[in-house]
Parts: sequence; structure tokens; C-alpha cells
Amino acid sequence: IATGAIGSDAIRQAFIYKSANVSPFGDYAALDTPAFLDPNNTGSDKNRPALAQTFSVNSTGGVFTVVVNHLKSKGSGCGVGDDDPEQGNCNLTRTLSAQELLNWLATDPTGSADEDFMIIGDLNSYDKEDPIDAIVAGGYTDLIFSFNGESAYSYVFDGQLGYLDHALASADLVGEVTGLTQWHINADEPDLIN
Repeated sequence: IATGAIGSDAIRQAFIYKSANVSPFGDYAALDTPAFLDPNNTGSDKNRPALAQTFSVNSTGGVFTVVVNHLKSKGSGCGVGDDDPEQGNCNLTRTLSAQELLNWLATDPTGSADEDFMIIGDLNSYDKEDPIDAIVAGGYTDLIFSFNGESAYSYVFDGQLGYLDHALASADLVGEVTGLTQWHINADEPDLIN
């Protein structure tokens, strides 16, 4: 999807899709409000803008909207009250942004008139942490957990595995999802060859 540059960070969201399977349906939408980018009003953006696009399934005409995200990492702190000793730095920022994302999706930002939504991307939260719990409480299903269980992972770091990248489907879409595959890329390679 040709969006041009959205946001000021060097890391940006984008869509690559199989045109033989789906076609864009309407225009994309970006969530780049201060309530999402800097929910604690620190004066600097913490998250990257979310990018949503509705697609039509070529074979059936079915419509669904995907929103790709990259929420604030755990790598640097956001301050007292935001950093959590168990869930990592900037946990409150990610949680507030997850709630803002749900509010935005409830407005049907792409004008699809369809409630089939999928939230994907690097949410920088494990499956039982507050940001993911907020999305699940909003009626979404963690597809990675549903299909791959507690041993699901997308990376290995210092001998530990987990996933911070997610696919969460709305209640209207979850029944239409037939499978999920995690692409481990180089997660299983030893550090020696990285």
C-alpha cells in the first residue's frame, strides 16, 4: 500500500499483501493522534502511528480490516508510574495506546462498514501483559495463543523464547480465521552465526 512516510521514526509500518488473494478496499487510515503516540503527554512520541487498511477477499468478496502497529519498546524507560518492574518499561504507555487503538477501531476508521478487524504487529508485550489483556478484554482473540498455545514464540533471546509480535482478531473475524503460522526467521539460529 503506497502510503508515503507516516510518522517521524525511521521504523515505519507498511502493508505487503498477495494481490492474487486480496485487493485493497478503500483508502488506508493512520492513527497518529497524541492520545495514541504519547498517551502520557511527555512531549515526545513513544509509539509509531498505527496503519489500517481494509481488504476484500478476491474469491468471496468478504471484507476485513488489518491494523499494523509498533508500540513502544521495553528498552528505555518512560518514568515513574509508567515503567513496571514485571512487565517492563513503558507498560502504561503501551496499555493506554492499546485502549486508544480499540477506541479508534470502534469508529471504523477506513469506512468499511464491517466489524472484521485484525490487530497485528510488534506490540512489545507478552500475551498476558496489560496491553494484550486490554485488547482481549475489548473482544479480541489472541490468535497466536489460540493456534500455537503456551509454547508459541517468534524470537529467542539469551536462551529464552517468547513473542511480542501479535495477531488478534475481533469477535466477528475470529471464526473466519482458519490457521496461523509464525515465521521464526532466524530465531532458532545460534548467536554465533547472527
